[in-house]
Amino acid sequence: MRKLPKFCDYTHHGCHVNILYYAHSWLRYLILLAALAALIALAHSVATGRNARIARNLSTTFVGLLDLQIVLGIALVMGGILNDAVTGHLILMVFAAVVTHAAFLIGQHLSTDRRELGMRLGGIVVALALIVVGIMALGRSVLGSAPPPVAYSYNSVLQP
Repeated sequence: MRKLPKFCDYTHHGCHVNILYYAHSWLRYLILLAALAALIALAHSVATGRNARIARNLSTTFVGLLDLQIVLGIALVMGGILNDAVTGHLILMVFAAVVTHAAFLIGQHLSTDRRELGMRLGGIVVALALIVVGIMALGRSVLGSAPPPVAYSYNSVLQP
């Protein structure tokens, strides 16, 4: 039986980069930046009653990026990375997305823009708390980066 070529060996510095892992890891910074921008815009809009459209757009951007992050995370799990820490991380991240989507849906049914945006603001605050706890469940800092786990590669799933 023919062996599959090894594309990446994480014990050597000259290996190819696992694009999916690093995309998932670096997208976190964009999500945190979008959350910060959305929080500022939502707080300003709730306080002043102005710029509701900008606040909605920024908060929707945050949700879209969070959804993309979850898709990338599920792809990583399907690719072979799964342990207790990753399971807890995945559950917390999915819960963060559910909370955010629920807050946005509930906000649509509220009577005023301020109440809707306040609900979005609350949803993002809760989601951020869950995201921070979820990242720390992996044993990593929120703003730090780390190489993929040594045992992780797509080849480990494909090799007999």
